[in-house]
Amino acid sequence: MTEGIDQETYKRLASERITNTSIKGFDQLTIISQRAINGQLAHMWRKPDSPLRKINIVPYGNKAPDYFFDANLSAPTVNLSLGPNKQTVVFCINVKSGTIGWYDGVGPMAVPKTEKIGPSRLALRVNMAFDQLAKSDVPQNIKDALINVDDYSVGQLLFDFTTADLIPKVNGIDKDESDFTISKEAETWFYQLLELYLASLRQKGPDGKPAEHNIIHYTATAKDPKVFPAAPTCAPTSLNFQNLPFVIKESDKLSPDAVLGGKNSMLVYLQMTEGRKFPNDLLQPSANWVMPPFDETSEQYDGTVCLSKASFLDGFLLPRLAHINQESTWVVDEAWWKAIDGGFKNQYQVYGHLGLNSKDLQDPFFQDYKWKLKSQQNGVTTYEYNRTHKKDDNHGLWRVWQEGRTSNILTIPEGLDSSSKCVMKLSGTTSIQTYLHLDGIGEIGKTTSLVTCTWEASLILDGVDQGELKITAEVPKEPIIRTVEDESFLYPDIQDNIMNQTRNGFKYSDFANLKGSLEKLFSGSWAFVFAQGRDFFIDKACFNREGDLLCQLKYKSVGSGNPAQPSE
Repeated sequence: MTEGIDQETYKRLASERITNTSIKGFDQLTIISQRAINGQLAHMWRKPDSPLRKINIVPYGNKAPDYFFDANLSAPTVNLSLGPNKQTVVFCINVKSGTIGWYDGVGPMAVPKTEKIGPSRLALRVNMAFDQLAKSDVPQNIKDALINVDDYSVGQLLFDFTTADLIPKVNGIDKDESDFTISKEAETWFYQLLELYLASLRQKGPDGKPAEHNIIHYTATAKDPKVFPAAPTCAPTSLNFQNLPFVIKESDKLSPDAVLGGKNSMLVYLQMTEGRKFPNDLLQPSANWVMPPFDETSEQYDGTVCLSKASFLDGFLLPRLAHINQESTWVVDEAWWKAIDGGFKNQYQVYGHLGLNSKDLQDPFFQDYKWKLKSQQNGVTTYEYNRTHKKDDNHGLWRVWQEGRTSNILTIPEGLDSSSKCVMKLSGTTSIQTYLHLDGIGEIGKTTSLVTCTWEASLILDGVDQGELKITAEVPKEPIIRTVEDESFLYPDIQDNIMNQTRNGFKYSDFANLKGSLEKLFSGSWAFVFAQGRDFFIDKACFNREGDLLCQLKYKSVGSGNPAQPSE
């Protein structure tokens, strides 16, 4: 099991990810676990020419070959700083074995000396910083993901090694301090040579760009929010970052000391869209956005993207699904009668149409077809739409009326179901009742018909490759159209044409292919772009209790979710 967490506590923490996480005033968050960042560092370390693999410092070359620092390194690791230092990391250079050489004395009488270094940890406090890129410097894989790079400002989140400060060894136990053994005689030379190695990490590449090993992730912000007038693009227009602790108990939220060795601490990208300003404060800990696996058989993911309720649910999903309300509303066009031929005959018209057209939407009565919140209980949020439209001609001796009633329901669950899916349920009923009484004494001339269409569908949030979030539709059965008629004794067939016209209104509408109509509503996708071509893909998506969208992220690279350890 996860070290230090029993099963009951783990279940509570996993549940709180859904019930207690809060995005506060931010529009989007991208949260990456410290475990995932270290997995990426291990990925970069595997490259044979990476300076993260080996220290090989000979400052004066052949002029002083015995003044050197040579060491083989394990993959570096970072510890995200908490407390007041929310934008720094402790960058650990992990030495497997090494040797330093120096000269004792000066001039011709100087004697070369060496000292072996065993397994060691050199801990550096390093700031993280943003570096904006010129268009020509944006890597091709990032350009491909952005499609039109001209719409974005692309930056890099970097380890700023110019700020690197070696944390001294105090007791050799604290993970945020160095742990190495060096003799007093060699100490001065060791620090000098180490500083030269750090200088090599600070150097830019031959092209003048930051070296690859410095880059944590690429980030993209929209230059002009008007380029993205509607979700689901949700391109951030401004960005900041901070670290958050992994929280087991309430006191962990404010403690500067990370729990469980800090491997589950989180780096958070704070994002605003559409040019909105940042809140005054950074994000405060509420619950854990990223959960580690409970044991070796558990699934592991690397991060979470959160889109606020205002951005996704209210700004995109509910407005898109309001199209269903628009298309399922029955509008009564005509319902009247009049006497002709001197009162010896009656003329009448009764008909309507399904779906609000542009003319209907000019009528204030039909302009509000939005979903309305009905309830939020037992982990399910329910929205409803109800609309009744009626025309009634009740003058004189006779009466003609038609009434259309639409009632739709949308349910959105918190979290994932037993199949690790977020399944939203849609259902609705549209009923059209027509009444005619045009002749006869008492009840024998009255007739009523009822045509009802009922339907249901599911919308499933699903993750696929290429960093996209997909919404797929499932329709378990075709819409059902039923008719009921209370025939007139005098005119048994008088409702036939009305019922046929009403039935055809459903048969030749979007409800004839409900699955296709729903899928047309969701053709957008979200691409999240990160460094080294090791983009994330969305694995699972669901809603938390506040209605924010949570998407699990996994690295695309081999072993995503469980990064393979580098070969030694």
